[in-house]
Amino acid sequence: MANTSETPRRGWRVRWVRVIGILVSLGIVIPGLVMVWGYFSLKSEAHVLKRELHAKQYVALGLETSKLSATIGLMHDALYLTAWVDAIPIARGYWLNGMTLLGAGHDYLYGVRQGLDPILTVLNQKHLSAGQRAPLLNQAVTQAGLNMQKETPTFLRANAALQRLNAQDIPAALMRKGLDIPAIQAISQTFVSILPMMTGPHPVFAKLIGFPHAVRYFLVFQNSGELRATGGFMTAYAYVPFHDGKLGKITSQNIQELDSQVTYHPPAPTVIGAYLPVTYWHLRDANTSPDVPRTVDNIERFYRSIPGAPAINGGVIFIDTWFVDDLIRDVGGLNVPTVAGKTIHLTASNANYEMEYMAEGMGLPANLRKLFIGTMMKELMHKVFHGHVSELLKVGETFYQALNDKQVLLYFDNKDAEALAARYHWAGIIPQKVDGNYLQVVDENLLGHKDNYYVRESYVADIKRRHGQYVETVTIHWIDPAIVNWWLTVPYHSWVRVYAPYGSQFVSMTGIDSYAQVTNEKSLNKTVFGGHVDLPGRFLQSQPPSKGTVVVTFTLPKGVNVKRMLVQKQPGMLDEPVRVTVNGVTRHFMLANNQWLTF
Repeated sequence: MANTSETPRRGWRVRWVRVIGILVSLGIVIPGLVMVWGYFSLKSEAHVLKRELHAKQYVALGLETSKLSATIGLMHDALYLTAWVDAIPIARGYWLNGMTLLGAGHDYLYGVRQGLDPILTVLNQKHLSAGQRAPLLNQAVTQAGLNMQKETPTFLRANAALQRLNAQDIPAALMRKGLDIPAIQAISQTFVSILPMMTGPHPVFAKLIGFPHAVRYFLVFQNSGELRATGGFMTAYAYVPFHDGKLGKITSQNIQELDSQVTYHPPAPTVIGAYLPVTYWHLRDANTSPDVPRTVDNIERFYRSIPGAPAINGGVIFIDTWFVDDLIRDVGGLNVPTVAGKTIHLTASNANYEMEYMAEGMGLPANLRKLFIGTMMKELMHKVFHGHVSELLKVGETFYQALNDKQVLLYFDNKDAEALAARYHWAGIIPQKVDGNYLQVVDENLLGHKDNYYVRESYVADIKRRHGQYVETVTIHWIDPAIVNWWLTVPYHSWVRVYAPYGSQFVSMTGIDSYAQVTNEKSLNKTVFGGHVDLPGRFLQSQPPSKGTVVVTFTLPKGVNVKRMLVQKQPGMLDEPVRVTVNGVTRHFMLANNQWLTF
């Protein structure tokens, strides 16, 4: 006779096997399949999104944005089913980061789509004439700003979550595939920084990208190997146009070509005329002030004298050599044709040398020497705007870092945009009012060679109370390991200036080869101490690196709070070691961007 008690037990086991199978399917198999599907879908949708953006197919662009958001949302929901992973210590970080990334990505895309939707709706109406479209776009831009204002809490929450991510808790396989957490964090932070310009009934950002009127920016490439007050010698320029949110064709050329059309020829200022063999001031030397608005004013005076020059109504953007090097690295290098008929592959490590060799080392005629730089800039801009998603992430991070490190400086004709750039110290403005002491060292290479690729600068400020007043001594050191070859490097020859609070009184300046120049710049509310310095040349490898030192001493005006101090970085400089001592209390730091000190 059969044992009937076995049947219930067997049924019980079968049911548990089914339950376990269902749980495994819900907690592992289904989420895994969704994540794999989502990964490949995201790659495909991002590729289509970029293609439609370049093709200006706004109907498809709107649809793809929605699809991208939906895919990320589905992946986020699927990841909820794997919540059991949160109980496993070794995997908990991966799970939490995955939830954060997908949740923030969905929120960002959804919010941006809400903002874009009114504008895309108008742009998609191809039958409208320009006259019909203009008022509709104005209304759409206003609605977009209101929509973005409504989504602001979501954006801020998503950014806060992304900033808490730890790149170490991301699987290495995903990092190798281009999931660059620092880049995502930098782009997110940039987005929320400029969010005030995108929100409200009349968003400023819309005007900056050509709604409702077209705008044109003047992009200046500064060669930091030949250091100048705003970052380097202005060696090339480009026009960057926007209309209805679309980036137009970027045209680029060397600055000498533009300078040849200038009809405004004033006498050169002291900093230029005393040390350069010129009979008058040139556009290419107009960036003598470290205060960007003042330099832009100088540039515009030259530019307006050019017959038939295209109007610049958006602003001026300065980029330096170090930023360009980083962009070349981000896009994987450049292949640039030369006047000699061959193509040179540029990398972040060889770009500076190759550009200088083409410009100076080959002995080309003046009309061809700078042509390579203009060609290189065109190639770089094309590759930046058509890069792979992983490359664009790196570019976004590089741009954010360059803004903070003064490798990119922004000047906007729009006052609201300029005020926002100033708030984040992206505008290269010397503040007129400082709640405390102030210091900026400005070094200008005036011999037309590229010694600043090699020269390194450091300085020390020592502030002591003597006889009832504060005396500040600034000691500036240079070291140059380069060997003189007369086309790239020469004995270093520079005009150095120390910017201090207005009313500071000169005491002495040593280490210069002539008299000290003291200037009270009322418009900047600063007193400036300047002088000319020469370093000895290094001609043999066996010789030690060249060195030079300048010491400036001055008394600070009464009422300056020496316990607070703003040390402002000169654009175009790499991080430089600085030491500040006030009444025996010392602060050491690397000056990468503007630095507030308290004592």
